[in-house]
Amino acid sequence: MIYRKALTSELSNTAGGAFTVLFSIVVTIGLVRILNQTAGGRYDTGSILEVVAYTSLINLPALISLALFLAVFMTLNRYWRDSEMFVWFSAGGLSLTSWIRPVLRFALPVVLVVAACSIAVSPWSRAQVQAYRDRFAQKEDISKLSSGRFIEAKSGRQVFFLEGVDQEKGKVKTLLMVELKKDGSRSVLVSDRGHIENKPNGDRYIVLDDGRKYDTKPSGLGASVSDFREYEIRMDSSPSEVGANKKLNAMPIEDLIKRTDNRAASELFWRISWPLVALNLALLAIPLSYNNPRSMKYYGQTAAVLIFILYLNALSIFQTWITQGKVGILGATLYMNVPVAVLTTFLFYRLMTINQGRFDAFIYWLQKPFRALAGKFKRKKETP
Repeated sequence: MIYRKALTSELSNTAGGAFTVLFSIVVTIGLVRILNQTAGGRYDTGSILEVVAYTSLINLPALISLALFLAVFMTLNRYWRDSEMFVWFSAGGLSLTSWIRPVLRFALPVVLVVAACSIAVSPWSRAQVQAYRDRFAQKEDISKLSSGRFIEAKSGRQVFFLEGVDQEKGKVKTLLMVELKKDGSRSVLVSDRGHIENKPNGDRYIVLDDGRKYDTKPSGLGASVSDFREYEIRMDSSPSEVGANKKLNAMPIEDLIKRTDNRAASELFWRISWPLVALNLALLAIPLSYNNPRSMKYYGQTAAVLIFILYLNALSIFQTWITQGKVGILGATLYMNVPVAVLTTFLFYRLMTINQGRFDAFIYWLQKPFRALAGKFKRKKETP
């Protein structure tokens, strides 16, 4: 059919343009944020472009879903504004439901891409960003050791002062270290000399020779003093340990399914919801795009923005509820998507019967018992 080819062509152009604009905005915002974090010491300056690229890939499910929604809405909305829709209805013998098939033909491949990005690409990108951050944190503690200044390590729980550092030979001279432990106690180490040592498993240590250690109790009322011939201080973790600490949102789908806790279930719900969100929004955009060219009012545009925002907020809310154990994955999926499907069906019915009086009769039928109940209360009040 001619209308299908024309619709598919315009949908492709609009979706491509919308995605390009959205992706450019996300890349720009991500670049500014990564530069700010790099200045704060979270990333290496040589990996900024890689981190920005991976960060942009994380947002692909949301960007593609929004681009698909905008493509269907804007294309059909233009058909209504330019009165092309009335031409297809009258001359082409089409109805509003005739647009479902070409929209689905265009949307289903896009939904599959959203599913692939949500299930595989986005978690992989998060894992890469985390790996960059961890590798920089690994080499940061050793590489930033320098003479004559205080240095923080392990998120501020350790503070070093070195009188002399030889990075090439791996030697340190006159080291003072203060460590704050989780129970509130403190340890102070003093040594005249030491060296940097790499273990076979990849861990890096500062090995102190002939020093003294002072341990204070959490209450601060007592302390112990001990001498040592050799004392090792681990500065960072091995790559194997970093991989073991991978976050849930960066785990592969097969590892996530094996877990049975609520946090894993909420992350699984987040990933499988995006294809459904993209499909529901594509179908909802068909009746939502209705616009009367004579009225010149933009209720549809406002409703589209509000519905998209509410849909995304519902996705976050149900994810939080799954984490808290208030609802399961199946229940959250139904509670979030069924109302949107019902709204889509209602809007289709409303537009297809707008000139036949069926909609007004349906509303009148629904309101009938409430009007009868209100009449009874009114008669009771009038009775003396």
